[in-house]
Amino acid sequence: MEISLIIRTSPENARRLLLAHRFIQAATEQGHTIRQCFFQSEGVLTASQSERLAEWQQIADDTKAELLLCSQAVEEYAIDPEAPFQIGGLGALVEAAVKSDRLVSFV
Repeated sequence: MEISLIIRTSPENARRLLLAHRFIQAATEQGHTIRQCFFQSEGVLTASQSERLAEWQQIADDTKAELLLCSQAVEEYAIDPEAPFQIGGLGALVEAAVKSDRLVSFV
């Protein structure tokens, strides 16, 4: 099964971000594919936290998933993303949703 995620969780909510990480790990261990993680709203602030960058880099390396930051939220929060994060629009999210078997949201 191919899964895409929407992450709207703010960095202050470490419990929910940990839940997202555990979901990704469990899904891949069960043989599922993570297609995309789309960070929207306050979720883009995760990309600006250097202490979390290694975790997301590891996820990108392990899953080969796109880690996309919503272009509107990047502009709103004045984020300058580093790899593995890229900037994408809602069109990329819609495409991932159409091509994925499941779309899971972490708010």
